[in-house]
Amino acid sequence: MRHFLFIFFFALTGLHAQAQSNSYSKNLETAVQLFDKSQTKENYELVYAKMEELYKQAPKEWLPAYYASIVKARMALKKMGTADALADEAIKWLLVTKSLHNSDEVLSLESLVYSSKMSISPVFRWKTYETKINKPLEQAMALNKNNPRPYILKANILYKMPSLFGGGCADAKPLIQKAKAIFDAQKDEFTTMPHWGRPLLADLVKACPID
Repeated sequence: MRHFLFIFFFALTGLHAQAQSNSYSKNLETAVQLFDKSQTKENYELVYAKMEELYKQAPKEWLPAYYASIVKARMALKKMGTADALADEAIKWLLVTKSLHNSDEVLSLESLVYSSKMSISPVFRWKTYETKINKPLEQAMALNKNNPRPYILKANILYKMPSLFGGGCADAKPLIQKAKAIFDAQKDEFTTMPHWGRPLLADLVKACPID
């Protein structure tokens, strides 16, 4: 009898753990799908709330913290609230993400997050954040040459930088071409792993037409 109860207890425990895992995966898929479509402040706030809840549910998983960080960075860049405070929240979630995981995707996120902090006052903040923005992109490219996101981010920085400081389309084009070639070689299939960048790439191609 004891042997039977022992087996029954562990069977129930296993089923409960599996159910939690399935629930997390399904909720993460739903949240990322919403993230992909987000355009408004209300959309981003809803995605953030979902990611925050998922992080509480699975604090050892890095993706909820990653998406929470990128949402706050985007909101700061789009001035969907107090930009400095939003960028600070993005940095907070970046640090959480880095404590759980490190990869070319997290390095790309790091650059984007500090770009959101710098963009509040580029003239006065560029020197402070230049290394924090550019170094992670260099490291990301070295880690994974087939990730289009660091190339897109670097191209966007160069495109927006005054030509006096080495910016403009001429310098951005090779990176735009590289990112486009990578994306063209990838299947555009849904995944909860980082896959953003196509809309930004389209904007850059439109601004800096490539042959």
